[in-house]
Amino acid sequence: MTSLPKNYRRDCLLGALSALLMLVGDLCLSLIPASPGDSGLFLREAYLNGSYPTWRLPLLLGTGLMGMALGVFTVRVSIQQILPQYRKTRRAAGIGGAVYLASAGVLHFWIGSLADWTSRLAPLMGREETVRLIQAQYARLMPAMSFSYAGMILMMLTGVWAVLTRKTLLPRWMALFHLVLWQILFALIPDLRQALGAEVSTWDFVLSQCSGNAGLLIWMLANACWARRQDASA
Repeated sequence: MTSLPKNYRRDCLLGALSALLMLVGDLCLSLIPASPGDSGLFLREAYLNGSYPTWRLPLLLGTGLMGMALGVFTVRVSIQQILPQYRKTRRAAGIGGAVYLASAGVLHFWIGSLADWTSRLAPLMGREETVRLIQAQYARLMPAMSFSYAGMILMMLTGVWAVLTRKTLLPRWMALFHLVLWQILFALIPDLRQALGAEVSTWDFVLSQCSGNAGLLIWMLANACWARRQDASA
């Protein structure tokens, strides 16, 4: 087996910390009481009745900035785990990672800002007018923000494809811990619950909104544990 890159395990742990910090921001948005009429990112009663805590947006911003600063280690792991001879695959992971680092923090703060604005404006402008305003702002900026999603999708799909096709240092069974699998799983649980007739709950929104960073946290920790086993057996 090809030897691990220098500081690979350390980079995995710092990547896990990056995901954890971003996860705090996700929880700032999703961990609020759920109501039967809640839907999407902003049409939630806890936002519209003005009860969303004012301290959550600064916390989201602070943890998001630190999380994206550490995101460079996540990207480095994504590139280094691909074997050097697969240059095009490495390049694709690098391009996706560069877009992720440049734009994911902006997306994170933008969504948090819309949630905060909804809670601040609804008591002043009324619920219906606030909903129209926030939805119009979301529709106006979402095409530009989709650039961030494109980078994240490229990095994720390149990574899982490389593992499945044996283009990485990792054994193929590590795909069971890949962030794509866990993100899909976490995002599907609320839909499955609703299909079975369950009432909407706070955890439905938590699982859906936290799915990406929770999946990334699992993936980085799995890589760190695997690297530790390799170091121990060397």
